[in-house]
Amino acid sequence: MISNILLIVGGILILLGSIGMLNQKDLYTRIQFAGIADTVGTFTVLIGFALKYQDEIFRFLIISILILLIGPVLSHAIAHSAAQNKVKVRDND
Repeated sequence: MISNILLIVGGILILLGSIGMLNQKDLYTRIQFAGIADTVGTFTVLIGFALKYQDEIFRFLIISILILLIGPVLSHAIAHSAAQNKVKVRDND
């Protein structure tokens, strides 16, 4: 029961983060939305799966650790590359 709730909440967090990311005007704010939504939403889904399939908990733990380590590094790499290429902070539509 709790695992199903966590799976639904995680899916909703990822969906809302994606919609919020599309509504933002500049690249840096989009990176922030994507990084937070991916990390929190995916982590919530993995906790739900770990509770649902307890015999595979080690695999979900490894995937969770990798997401927690790689997600912020990828967001930083994208932002750093954008700063090196002089991407404007605000786009004037």
